[in-house]
Amino acid sequence: MRISHVTYLVLASVTGLTACADPQPVSVEQAMAECSYRARSAVKPDVRVGIGVGTGTRTRTRVHGGIGIGLSADYLKGRDPAEVYETCVVAKSGEKPTEPLRL
Repeated sequence: MRISHVTYLVLASVTGLTACADPQPVSVEQAMAECSYRARSAVKPDVRVGIGVGTGTRTRTRVHGGIGIGLSADYLKGRDPAEVYETCVVAKSGEKPTEPLRL
């Protein structure tokens, strides 16, 4: 039995739609843990500095370094971290946080 291109297209569309469905809610404790990082990123930029040492060809030693700066949309909008935290926890768990945000 041969499956037509249209059938493949329909199956791919249905599979894609189910992948976009809302994820299952998580426990309020797990949501609070996940959302605390997002709330902290609303307070200040995330700055990371890295330094590494490696060997090149023969006996040459190379030093590598880098700086990364991350700015969250919540930080750029000036959103209140406590509001970001509560909104995130409710979205993930469907419940309000049982503990306040601790920065």
